[in-house]
Amino acid sequence: MALKEDFYKILEVNKNASEAEIKKAYRKQARKYHPDKFSSSSEAEKATAEKKFKEVNEAYQILSDPEKRTQYDNFGHAAFEQGGPSSSQGYGQYGGGQNYQDFNFGNFNFNFNEFGGGGGDEDLGDIFGSFFGGRGAKKRGPQPGGDLSMEIEISLEESAKGGEKTIRYARTGKNGAPEEVEKKFKIPAGIADGQKLKLAKFGNASTSGGSHGDLYIHIKIKPDDLFVRDGYDVICKVPISYYTATLGGEVEVPTLSGNKKIKIPAGTQGGKRFSLREYGIFNPKTKKKGNHYAEIVIEVPIDLDDEQKNLLKEFDEKLKDKNRKIKTSFIEKVKRFFKL
Repeated sequence: MALKEDFYKILEVNKNASEAEIKKAYRKQARKYHPDKFSSSSEAEKATAEKKFKEVNEAYQILSDPEKRTQYDNFGHAAFEQGGPSSSQGYGQYGGGQNYQDFNFGNFNFNFNEFGGGGGDEDLGDIFGSFFGGRGAKKRGPQPGGDLSMEIEISLEESAKGGEKTIRYARTGKNGAPEEVEKKFKIPAGIADGQKLKLAKFGNASTSGGSHGDLYIHIKIKPDDLFVRDGYDVICKVPISYYTATLGGEVEVPTLSGNKKIKIPAGTQGGKRFSLREYGIFNPKTKKKGNHYAEIVIEVPIDLDDEQKNLLKEFDEKLKDKNRKIKTSFIEKVKRFFKL
């Protein structure tokens, strides 16, 4: 009797392969040697493909079953031979007593696209179990088509206010040929970066009479030149002059709802944030908007001429410690640290 080839080698996986990896390898090998692919080949090629197809199915029947896989790992093929440690559950018999070697592939009429070409996630163990009369075989009715996913970019304003978008994409039609689809859909106000929208039944068509799969839209929010989103809050850096920061004044702050005037108190330091309540982004859970924060940036004058430099120097020399609270506090901390 010829020696059987190692099951792991048949499926082209290593012995530490996970269940998912074994299933994936099985699908690949089953597609490779499927009889439908050799219908116009020579008799010798058909026979070789049929033999390989049986071996692939045989290997999967063992390696997909945790208990049988353990027995195989411990005893090899002997675990399932007559008189072996598990001869009562030999892998030559598939549930109902039909030997896989007696299966007539000549009468095999199976739509190959339905177990790998259509993008679905069918359980091939169930499918092939039903071919061989397995007791665990499931009756499979029409299955939905494969899902599709795509990413679209939207602006920060669109994510805040919502709106409508129109997309064009290709999917598999009912006849198996690609078809162009145009779909208009709504973007809900407050949608966040990384969220996804489900458009039911706008995926690929089914090849078995089922419904279309779904289309998933992954949202990516483009960086904005003016605003930064932080959850449902919005941050905007607002530059003010040295004069306004020192003496105070009023500035216009841009928000997603238009410009808003705020008062700047005298002595405002850089980095100070002023909050505009509920001028941020709509929160679908609380049904309220977040806040808008105007973060102050003090603009330091540049390209000064000699007169300006002298005036600034004269001004600086007239400042006292009480005018420089931050600097004075810093110097005191340094002195304490070095115990001067």
